[in-house]
Amino acid sequence: MKGFNKINKILSKVFGDMLHKICDINTLKNNGMKVFRLRPDNKPIDILIGKINGKLFACDNYCPHRGASLSKSCISNNNQRIICYLHDFEYNINTGNLENIPNKWINQSPEWKKSNDLVIYKIIEKENNIFVDIP
Repeated sequence: MKGFNKINKILSKVFGDMLHKICDINTLKNNGMKVFRLRPDNKPIDILIGKINGKLFACDNYCPHRGASLSKSCISNNNQRIICYLHDFEYNINTGNLENIPNKWINQSPEWKKSNDLVIYKIIEKENNIFVDIP
């Protein structure tokens, strides 16, 4: 516990109160995802934490296109994308950029196809714990 408190103090100096401990690293399986509910400033926020080919990522748990829960979606191991289960929009989990809209939606109106980028959070792994920086 002493080591953990020391790390928290160091991380707090670097990130202030924005850094939140999420879980133990062993909680996440490789090529899997899990939702965690945080309450920064007493406002609930669902963060999706995942691991693709051993690399961690953190993002909002809702799709920026139509708000679907991304925890029900799948991840593409070979191109670092999360694919929304509702409309198959593909977002890069490193940048948050929308990278693909399936051709089946080509005839939809431009307004319907609009999407913001996925909100990505900085993620830190220290002493087998996962922390997320929430501004």
